[in-house]
Amino acid sequence: MKIGEVHEPNRKLVGRTIWHYDAVESTNETAKESLEADGEEGLVIWADRQAAGRGRQGRLWASPPGGLYASIILRPKQAHAWILGLLVGMPVVKALRHYGVFAGLKYPNDAVYQDRKIAGILSEGVYRRDLYHVVVGVGVNTNVDLEQFPPELRETATTLKREVRLFVANDEFLDYLLAQIDDLYSRYRNTRIEFLLKDYRGQCTTIGKRVAARTGKTTVTGKAYDIAVNGALVIMDDAGTKHEFVEGNLEILK
Repeated sequence: MKIGEVHEPNRKLVGRTIWHYDAVESTNETAKESLEADGEEGLVIWADRQAAGRGRQGRLWASPPGGLYASIILRPKQAHAWILGLLVGMPVVKALRHYGVFAGLKYPNDAVYQDRKIAGILSEGVYRRDLYHVVVGVGVNTNVDLEQFPPELRETATTLKREVRLFVANDEFLDYLLAQIDDLYSRYRNTRIEFLLKDYRGQCTTIGKRVAARTGKTTVTGKAYDIAVNGALVIMDDAGTKHEFVEGNLEILK
């Protein structure tokens, strides 16, 4: 149920209008539905709870009460649209650091702290009324206890509440986060992509680590070496051959 609507006229684009729900199946799906009713670019769908939140590759995103769940409608140039899902990780990390957690980015779009996941991003392209849109979903483990997660996630997840031992109001966190995404999106539309990817590389904790990248039936093992201009993770295998990884399963090896 929709429980509120907020207007922020001072924003450039992202978050000028926010629709607040007590619970939805998925903020990304609600955002897509809003496009049928001419949902405007920059519209934010924010929910206190998700019944069926999703992560990359259709994985279930655990969405316990207390977390922050939001999706943003954007209309980027289609050529670089998927890279936006990478870049939005930077404002998420900036917001977490602002509130005391010095997180980094695990390729492609997880925010991690001490190898534990604290936030994730799901970017989906969709056509509506002959226009290409990208819906960017963000889930942040803000005011959540680890006991609220399924047992299999408790060793690999963390939360803002656990790390800073303070209550951070979700509306305050969201306000700060949207201001950073608004700024990033302005830069995205007016700056060469390679400059933004250089910034992303500087925050990507995967670089320099040994990884196993699985795409279909193929597995590449080696060192995460760089971020390519197309946003792919460059992996150098043990023979010195470079491979580009975009979609699949990426494991950080010890």
